[in-house]
Amino acid sequence: MHLSNPQKNLVGLCSVALATGLLVSNLSLPATAAPADAPAASTQTFQGPAANGPEAGDNGEATTTYAPSFDESTDRIIVKFQDDAAPLRRNVAVAEVAADEAVATESLEPLKETVGGALVLEADQMLDETELDRMIETLEADPAVEYAEPDYIINAPQAATPRNPPNDPYYAGYQWNMRAIDAAGAWRYATGEGVVIGIADTGQTGHPELSGKTLAGHDFVSVGQSRDGDGWDPNPNDEGDWGPQVPASMWHGTHVAGIAAAYTDNGTGVAGVAPNAKVQHARIMGVNGRAYTSDQAAGIAWSAGVPVPGAPANPTPAKVVNYSEGFYSATCPRVLQEAVNAAYARNVPVVAAAGNFGANAAGTSPANCLGAIVVGATAAGDVMTSYSNWGSMLDVLAPGGAVGSDVWSTVNTGRYTQVGPGYGPLNGTSMAAPHVTGIIALMKERNPNLTVEQIRSTLQTTGKNVNGYRFVNASRAVQAVPDTRSNYGLVGAIGAYYWANGAQGRFGDPTTHELVLRDGGVAQIFSRNHVIYWTSRTGAHAVNFSGGIGGKYRAGGYENKYGYPVGDETAIAGGAVQKFALADGRKYAMYWTPAHHRTHVVWEGGAIGWRFTREGGTARYGFPSEDEVAYSYGARQTFNLGSADYRFYWSASTGVAVMNGRGGIFNKWVAMGHAPVVGFPAADEQAIPGGVQQRFRNLQGRETLLVWSPSTGTKSLIAGGGLYHYWLNNGYTSGLGFPTTDETAHADGSVTLNFSSGAQLKWTAKDGVQRIK
Repeated sequence: MHLSNPQKNLVGLCSVALATGLLVSNLSLPATAAPADAPAASTQTFQGPAANGPEAGDNGEATTTYAPSFDESTDRIIVKFQDDAAPLRRNVAVAEVAADEAVATESLEPLKETVGGALVLEADQMLDETELDRMIETLEADPAVEYAEPDYIINAPQAATPRNPPNDPYYAGYQWNMRAIDAAGAWRYATGEGVVIGIADTGQTGHPELSGKTLAGHDFVSVGQSRDGDGWDPNPNDEGDWGPQVPASMWHGTHVAGIAAAYTDNGTGVAGVAPNAKVQHARIMGVNGRAYTSDQAAGIAWSAGVPVPGAPANPTPAKVVNYSEGFYSATCPRVLQEAVNAAYARNVPVVAAAGNFGANAAGTSPANCLGAIVVGATAAGDVMTSYSNWGSMLDVLAPGGAVGSDVWSTVNTGRYTQVGPGYGPLNGTSMAAPHVTGIIALMKERNPNLTVEQIRSTLQTTGKNVNGYRFVNASRAVQAVPDTRSNYGLVGAIGAYYWANGAQGRFGDPTTHELVLRDGGVAQIFSRNHVIYWTSRTGAHAVNFSGGIGGKYRAGGYENKYGYPVGDETAIAGGAVQKFALADGRKYAMYWTPAHHRTHVVWEGGAIGWRFTREGGTARYGFPSEDEVAYSYGARQTFNLGSADYRFYWSASTGVAVMNGRGGIFNKWVAMGHAPVVGFPAADEQAIPGGVQQRFRNLQGRETLLVWSPSTGTKSLIAGGGLYHYWLNNGYTSGLGFPTTDETAHADGSVTLNFSSGAQLKWTAKDGVQRIK
């Protein structure tokens, strides 16, 4: 089994990690072995190959072939003094380090204060690993110092791998990820309204799916790592992260933001998890994805509303911060941990990517920052990817994508610098994290006061098992959060319907405000598992989700697939029916009967549904025992009425015809190869003296007649052929009787057909049809 996933509160996990040996002490990957069923660790590539799981991509992709970590040299050190350390004592400590002859620098000057009151010191030149170790050792030996660490320059940390459509065009065809987490199911309970999502990443680009919801953010990338060259400022524009190790700009922050919160059901592009949430960018990655650790910590803290020296107060702090990054680090840098702690204290979760090394996440930051909510990656089909980091630091899994099941979102079309908005795929734990961030935004709409641990626990308990971890389910997670929003009004048409049709006794109490849905629809949810829908086209009607019809409506995607109810559920002989219509005029009827213990749909605008409805519906044909299904080169739907089995078939060349699914003609048709060989019925069964017959036509236009009588069974002959016409013109069934054989072809090219009267007909190309007996 995988390592267990303990609740990671900021105190408890330290002891757990130490006891299990998860906190390692050097900058390499953990030397401990992977769990038996987990992928083996790799130091070869950013993705990290691993056994049995889908990969992010190889051939034809801009695959990242380096290991994101940090430079071993830096010109900055972070030091945090004890609260009671006097200013003089602090100055002496810094002076002693700068005066060390074993260190090449001639000056070490305070640059700025950062998260948690720590001080960033800047040297006049780059310091190598030996110098840094000596300086840190000297500082930490001073009783006035709480901690000291290098302010490392992180390299290309984005945990994503790039690859060269509600009514959002991409949702049905590309966004398997949104369906996998049941995002549409969650939107019935929350959409992220009133919640700000912090995106600590590469910054923002102009995009119609995001611009109208993007709040003012901030740039935290220092001058040396920033393409714009102006350091910290109020402009978090993504200047492009291309560089020696990033061959083309990924527009990583835009992609992440789109997954979390792109506008949804706007007829454009993609859908986001929390479509009504706002987003706010803190740019913390610059050229080549580089940035100082202290700058990244500042961006995370500022996003959560934590005061950051050198930056203005955040007027619209986030309720959840997404940090899609992954770089090798044996432990979480203290300055990053301080930022996560400060957000945690404000009940603001920092959602971190697990990393893409296929290794133990304990050796990757920010996954090893205690208190963060850490997310691993899956591909389509509910399987953990080979590149995803693993281990006890992981809290949950979410869609990260792989070859053939990429995660599509918002991007910019520029290869290096911004050109225009577009859509594209990226894969990685960077993509998994914003799925969880979006779900948390939905949860926070229902209860803004949720703690980080309540959120972590809910995500895990409502998820399902995938490879020993919990895969998130947006709908279940959101429903599990008691809705603290109050004063749910009953107004307008929905309110009038509620009071006129049973009120609390039937529907219960409202549990939401009216929710705005697609195509001008509105819905309100009630405690007795009813939802009342309204549109100007249909009026107000309820769906009972405790019943079979409601279950079918939910399973099919609610109004997205079937539209809105045009009437209430109605009892009919043998069961119940409720009808629905889409805005484009397509109409569906859902039929439930206890005989089937399930609900099936009739598309009333289709040829099969139109005939069924026009000719009496259930009173004549019974209840559908299946939905209309594609069949060979046409369609089929079966209905049951008592012991009768009516099978409706349709093709473009034959239209709709009905077969007796329990009759001899049907059985013969199946035995001869059914639609692919004999074709579709071109007419219903026709009663003839002494029996029945039915005509079929295949794709080549050849027509076959199947004829049945009680004494002869079912036989076949070519409809319109010479043998058929001779039979028809010579007394038909009252003259020759019924065929007792199929038309039989012989080696000499002749064809014969025998009849119940004892007559035998023979056809040859030379003589045509002759009666030979």
